Amino acid sequence: MSVIDREQPTATSDVVRAWVDGWAVSRTVRSPVKVAGGFRLEVGLPGHRVRYVLFDAEQVAELVPALTAPGTWLKVSAPAERVVPLLTPAWTVGEQEYLMSVPLRRATALAPDGYTLHTATDGGITTVRIHDADGTTAASGQMGVAGPTAVADKILTDPAHRRRGLGRVLMTALGDAAAERGATTGVLVATRDGLALYRALGWTLWEAITPAYIPENE
Repeated sequence: MSVIDREQPTATSDVVRAWVDGWAVSRTVRSPVKVAGGFRLEVGLPGHRVRYVLFDAEQVAELVPALTAPGTWLKVSAPAERVVPLLTPAWTVGEQEYLMSVPLRRATALAPDGYTLHTATDGGITTVRIHDADGTTAASGQMGVAGPTAVADKILTDPAHRRRGLGRVLMTALGDAAAERGATTGVLVATRDGLALYRALGWTLWEAITPAYIPENE
């Protein structure tokens, strides 16, 4: 993806920092620690022990030689063609992702006929679930609120319930709940599949994000 919506590239680092802070809240991990060119987060999960988020590809070549532990992740604010040549064969590169943001405002989310909307907040995390008539979760997601920023995370619509407007309802409900708590900006990292939905909802595309990791044996 080469077409970027924003006109101020110097602000990308601010959006990355907002994403890192909100992601840490959403995943209930310790606050990010600054490293050269970005941040380190201690995630502590099997296969995802530690995560480095870098502002650009320039730092990858310097950082990668020291990163050899399985379960180490990278998220780099740069397209894959700039990042991949700097990695060693130990790394597996994931599908391209996209850093996006949007102003948050109060709005009413109405579930379609046959669905019900449930919103709950626990600490800094607001969770929204949309259930079908049988009580099955058709769509879900959450937002981690960190100061004026809310990071959308774990956004999922069951394949059997797609193309029914649930994604729009879900994001509206999450944004409304975050705005009610004082957040003014929403940030997320979208997959290629989600990119079109978020752009249709008014989200601004800032930069491609390249994920890579060193696999950890079970």
